[in-house]
Amino acid sequence: MVKVCHLTSVHPRFDVRIFRKECISLYNAGYDVSLIVADGKGDQIADNINIYDVGVEIGRIKRFFKTASNIRKRAIELNAEIYHFHDPELIFTGLKLKRLGKKVIFDMHENVPVDIEEKEYLNPILRKVISFCYRKLEIFAVKRFDGIVSTRESINERLQLYNSNIELITNFPIIDENIEKETIDKPIICFAGAVVPNWQHKVIIKSIENIDSVTYKLAGPADDNYLQELKKLKGWSKVDYLGKVPFSRVKSMYNTATIGVAVYVYCKNMDGTTGNLANTKLFEYMNWEIPIICTDYSLWKRIVVDEIKCGICVNPYDSDAITKAVKYFIDNPEIAKQMGKNGRAAVLKMYNWDTQATKLVKLYNTISIF
Repeated sequence: MVKVCHLTSVHPRFDVRIFRKECISLYNAGYDVSLIVADGKGDQIADNINIYDVGVEIGRIKRFFKTASNIRKRAIELNAEIYHFHDPELIFTGLKLKRLGKKVIFDMHENVPVDIEEKEYLNPILRKVISFCYRKLEIFAVKRFDGIVSTRESINERLQLYNSNIELITNFPIIDENIEKETIDKPIICFAGAVVPNWQHKVIIKSIENIDSVTYKLAGPADDNYLQELKKLKGWSKVDYLGKVPFSRVKSMYNTATIGVAVYVYCKNMDGTTGNLANTKLFEYMNWEIPIICTDYSLWKRIVVDEIKCGICVNPYDSDAITKAVKYFIDNPEIAKQMGKNGRAAVLKMYNWDTQATKLVKLYNTISIF
């Protein structure tokens, strides 16, 4: 069996993309898979994946230097044939492994140069300088790695000139075989994920403040200051904030939800008004037969409205448009139900992880041969 090792310095050991999807899919394809993490929870074997923990360091600087060094040492000790890393701070680890004659894959979850430019805690000039330097480092490294995995077309378009062995592998959901929706008398809007300003929670809460009987269920971690801002809104009385909960609880929420919201701002990391498929929310809602209200990115609109007919797209800054969309679903329950079924059918047919696992295994098989 070809020995494969995944590396992450920031993601949890059971990260859905890294562990549940990629590592397990590779094991099922016949690879011997290990995962190196840095969470301080110790070594273990889970679902036939060997997990090695190098311990946790607090702070960006320590993580960048100490954690990366610890991961590099453990990776070399494991002596795998293919290494697959998931965080930009591990680029130098990837380059070191290449110098040792190993096959290396860089999995780009984010468009990092653009992401740096949007870090508001950094000085605007410093952002541009760091982004520029990172672009140069990224190109240098990408030319040397054996494969690149990305979550969005804009990354592929930017880097395919430097490495032709680049594969778009999106975060489509693992199919839940048994979906049994509960019948709920009152409308429930749902959202699961980081409760941060870019997801336009203030606008959503404002949009429902005068809609009778509706509940907005929020599940996910939130900064205390931002949470206090939300609680001051008139519509907060309609919010049921669950906090950070396990995905089993999220599934229970999805099972009763009548509307799923994915209203994100226009920004560079979402390719402006185009959008991308890096985020999982649209497809999670579709998987659970939940009709969608989402941002009117041109890509999302093509999928949600034109192709699948599973939801409504809105301007993310227009609370009146969101209000109108919510009321439409409430007033037309049969149409909403059919949109949910349309989404589910699309996931079963093409927007599911199995389609992406096939591409991942093909990339590995190609790299293994050469």
